[in-house]
Amino acid sequence: MTSELTTNSVRHTKGPAAVRLQWWHPVLRISVWDMSPDLPKPYVPPADPHAEAGRGMAILELVADRWGRCAIGEGALGPGGKTVWSELALGA
Repeated sequence: MTSELTTNSVRHTKGPAAVRLQWWHPVLRISVWDMSPDLPKPYVPPADPHAEAGRGMAILELVADRWGRCAIGEGALGPGGKTVWSELALGA
């Protein structure tokens, strides 16, 4: 999940990005922030089943216990952008 979120951020946005791991027993949350305000769309199967791209959100939906996304407005604490996160729960 970390690799998929980070790859999407690097591939589809310009500027800085950050990865954050948080352990809130029993949940591990992986968050990736970048400067783009564009939120990822929910997974839709590609028209071509042999396409080499376009399955990132499907990976999250299949592997993560929960995932989400949120836009972050520009303000005193930062430049805005978005965060996409996913969670794994111990024993889920």
